[in-house]
Amino acid sequence: MDESEIPAGFRLRHTLSGHSRRIVKIAWSPDGTKIASASNDYTVRIWDAITGKCLRILKGHSKEVGTVTWSPDGNKLASGSRDMHILIWDVLTGKNIRWLYSHFDLVRAVDWSPDGRFLASGSNDHRVQISDASSWKSLQQFLIADRIPSVRWSPNGRFLATVSEDGKISLFVLNEESRLTQHFAGSTDRHVLDVTWSPNSELFATASDDSTIKIWEAESGKIRLILQGHTGGVISISFSADGSLLASKALDGTVRLWCTSTWQQIAVLPEPHHLPVHLWHSGLAFHPTESCLATLGEKDSIIRIWDLDPAVLLGPPSIKPVTFYTNAKVVLVGESGVGKSSLGIVLSGAPFAPMPSTHGRKVWTFSSTEAEIAPGRIEKRETLLWDLAGQPGYRLIHQLHLKEVALALVVFDARNEIDPFSGIQHWVRALKNAQTEESSLHPIKKFLVAARTDRGGIAASKSRIDSTLQEFGFDDYFETSAKESWNIRELTDAINSSIDWDKLSKVSSNELFQEIKDFLISEKQEGRLLSTIEDLYREFRRSRSLPIPLDLRPEFDLCIRLVEQRDLIHRLSFGGLVLLQPELLDAYASAIVNAARTEPDGLGSISEEAAKAGQFAMSKDERLQDKEQEKLLLITTIEDLLRHEIALREQADDGPYLVFPSQLTRENKDLPNPEGRVVAFRFEGAILNIYATLAVRLSHSGAFTRHEMWRNAITYTGRTQGICGMALKETDEGSGELTLFFDTATSEETRFQFEEYIAAHLRRRALRESIARHRFYSCPNCGIPVADRAAQRVRELGRLTINCYACDAPISLLDREERLAAIDPSLVISMDKAADERRNTEAAALVLQGKKETNSFDVFLCHNREDKGEVKKIGEILKQHGILPWLDDWELRPGFPWKTILEEQIGKIRAAAVFVGPTDVGPWQNLELQSFLDEFVKRNCPVIPVILESSSATPQLPRFLRGMTWVDFRQADPDPVEMLIWGITGERRSSLP
Repeated sequence: MDESEIPAGFRLRHTLSGHSRRIVKIAWSPDGTKIASASNDYTVRIWDAITGKCLRILKGHSKEVGTVTWSPDGNKLASGSRDMHILIWDVLTGKNIRWLYSHFDLVRAVDWSPDGRFLASGSNDHRVQISDASSWKSLQQFLIADRIPSVRWSPNGRFLATVSEDGKISLFVLNEESRLTQHFAGSTDRHVLDVTWSPNSELFATASDDSTIKIWEAESGKIRLILQGHTGGVISISFSADGSLLASKALDGTVRLWCTSTWQQIAVLPEPHHLPVHLWHSGLAFHPTESCLATLGEKDSIIRIWDLDPAVLLGPPSIKPVTFYTNAKVVLVGESGVGKSSLGIVLSGAPFAPMPSTHGRKVWTFSSTEAEIAPGRIEKRETLLWDLAGQPGYRLIHQLHLKEVALALVVFDARNEIDPFSGIQHWVRALKNAQTEESSLHPIKKFLVAARTDRGGIAASKSRIDSTLQEFGFDDYFETSAKESWNIRELTDAINSSIDWDKLSKVSSNELFQEIKDFLISEKQEGRLLSTIEDLYREFRRSRSLPIPLDLRPEFDLCIRLVEQRDLIHRLSFGGLVLLQPELLDAYASAIVNAARTEPDGLGSISEEAAKAGQFAMSKDERLQDKEQEKLLLITTIEDLLRHEIALREQADDGPYLVFPSQLTRENKDLPNPEGRVVAFRFEGAILNIYATLAVRLSHSGAFTRHEMWRNAITYTGRTQGICGMALKETDEGSGELTLFFDTATSEETRFQFEEYIAAHLRRRALRESIARHRFYSCPNCGIPVADRAAQRVRELGRLTINCYACDAPISLLDREERLAAIDPSLVISMDKAADERRNTEAAALVLQGKKETNSFDVFLCHNREDKGEVKKIGEILKQHGILPWLDDWELRPGFPWKTILEEQIGKIRAAAVFVGPTDVGPWQNLELQSFLDEFVKRNCPVIPVILESSSATPQLPRFLRGMTWVDFRQADPDPVEMLIWGITGERRSSLP
């Protein structure tokens, strides 16, 4: 490294070299005299941190070592590997003293509890394992929805934090019985790759693939701060011993230091990353007591130990101060026609105007202020007012926008003499359900608002209003008239004073990020509809008169992603397009849902071709007049419906159909009390959303195939004989009952799997405290039901059977696990994984259509003619993943020169894959193809060498490809298709280690 690149306050103490492959994890000994390193070369090394010498090489793992941790007394090490084992080492002798077989896949994380009693481990098998560190027996096991790259005990030993690649963060607390119980579960929008604790155990930080670091409060479960600065995914983080510094490493090739008193970025150390075959952690660790930081270097195969000077690093800032940005989301909800839109306009500061019923959503800026939260630290506070549509057709859609709500204004119809509070229960439960999915420990504040009171006053009595306020937990009540401005100022003041800014997450952002965000919002407010990211970037540069050499594209792309997370814009999955008015998607989605509900046969479906062509009822003032833009928006709308699992994509003789399980109107006379009912779940929440996603995920689970569908009911066939079914009954607004029923041919294992998956789904999606399970018993011979009280009493007497009073046959009263000799606890996880894969495949089909419409090819398939068959097969697989390849046989129109057509396309394609087959003759030996590949290299696009399965030997690559990471189809691990997709898109799919 050039000395000029070393930041002030850094001094290189040692460089530790010896590993032959990439180092994945580094860990300091408790006394700070040694460092342990885990490597892909199958070894763990112990280094003397004072002299820089290697003390021991620990050999015992048969595959790559992914993690290492020290025991609190410094006498033992624990390491985890791709060989699925955890090894315990004696540090003094270097001998392996214990093998633990705790997992069924790559072990990516191990951590010893501070008191030395427990060892926690996390794996790609989705399991968190807690082992007794004296007997090495398993004490507890937690199943997580995705792979677990990091587990960390808090320094005080009270908490265990785990993160998984689906963006979920779980915090467990150690109770008085030395058992871990879940404290809360949070989530982010992208993969989470690492977690670390502040020394006082009050905060923990998570590293995210969205280029941000999130700082969480342990007790409240709230995100206190989001740190922006990196322009690549953050893969490793560490707090200094005194808590004054936070270090982070990211795929933008930098290690950054943050001052935790101001959360300013204070230093940037270049550390170019080496894109590995297996991206786990990348080593980064602070010394346990001193101002010293260990990082990596030279393709992550060496360790660099840096002495830090706090006086220089924490002195007067050498960069511009950070601005903190906080957003408060206030939602206006209520039934259609109650006056929300007119009220929203007046609250946003505009003059009153009669408004038709809102379709989709409207977003206004309610207020924008600045506050000095500390000397020299400014916080920009913006309150956004969201007006959500109240029509029944939007109920499936509006639930998606109730995330991160600070305050809800629930508006009711003051003039309705029959039921003025119609819909309130639904909205209150929808808000609570959204909060449950976020796992927030703070309740959403709610105001009950009567609108249009100038039109005849309030139809409800004061006592009924008071009762409603108490029943639903409203924080305040207002009677308003937007037309006459009655109580508008009072409501405005109450909104402003009710927002607790200290409890809302803050985003640290430099001036550039603020400028880009303000630019995007201004483009949105000016009514711009659809634009490419490239056009927006050019317009941003032009409007700021920025010098041409200045490359701000990484920051611009990152800001687009972050603004999208606020639902203020929407990136299309194709064409590099950004929709600046995403509320249009709501209007189109609702129109498609309504069309499915009114389908004459009552099947709740619409032809996908009809949906893409806009062949459904929708008011003219809502539709786009530009048919080409409408076509792109409809493709995106359908993709979103599939990704949110609101609709199924079913193939029919005349093409695919979109089926909405919650919109069927075909009746079944045997419902809602079907024959063969076994269990009923009562629950509260967004009933239709919960039912729709459950129906879709069961159909996609790989374990059950859809059989028949009716209004609020659906049956499935399992892998063996038998029919499984569920029937939904809405017992009240926001509450329902789901009855499970089976025919006599359904095995106990299939029944248990069906029920277990549904119970897990309800725990994730419904209000957890509202879920109640009721078991029905009936005679297997004649079907006569057993009275609930009789079954309960017999069980209380210790008997497990009761005789049918009609035919005297014995009826088993065994329930759930009692009915089976053995249960596989991973069934739900495997079904979830299959459902996720099917959802992604169905959505990918729409993405591919969008790319074809916008002529957006992802990769140029460069190959020899002899390898055409194999390359075509790989191209078809890429299509199934939403990747659009350019292949001459598919894209060259007969009668036109291929070179001219390819020259027109080559500048738009963002990657090239170079295939080598059994002849070992590379396509680059064709001079014309070589010139095309040179163009990719000049544009700094990925050029990916691909060895085909039929290749007999590793080929000799030309110089310009030798430094590239290969994709080898002769090997199954790692998955070559996923590796190729990663190389093309830059996005790592969840199945890669």
